[in-house]
Amino acid sequence: MITYVQLAALTLLDLSVAFDTVDYEILLQRLETIYGISDVAHRWFRSYLLGRSQYVRIGTSYFSVIDLLCGVPQGSVVGPVLFILYTAGLISLIESHGLTPHLYADDVGLWLVPCL
Repeated sequence: MITYVQLAALTLLDLSVAFDTVDYEILLQRLETIYGISDVAHRWFRSYLLGRSQYVRIGTSYFSVIDLLCGVPQGSVVGPVLFILYTAGLISLIESHGLTPHLYADDVGLWLVPCL
């Protein structure tokens, strides 16, 4: 008698710092070419993303201001939505390698269930 063992593999990825690595120009290009956001709405997104800066304050000490070159604003409703739109192509990339993706905001699950 032949006994078959069926296995499944799951890899979980936490992309939380990935919010900070979103390239503005790539995101803006995708908003226009893939999602059809243009004209006034596209200019609004551009002004929302570009020209942002940050600094660190510890007590009464302020450290130098730096211009942000990438990343979507966190703590807003728009930030996670922009991140999801930016990473939407990830699904087809994962599927092209025979895996089944499950995405929720910045968490990714990769399933592999081999067929016997």
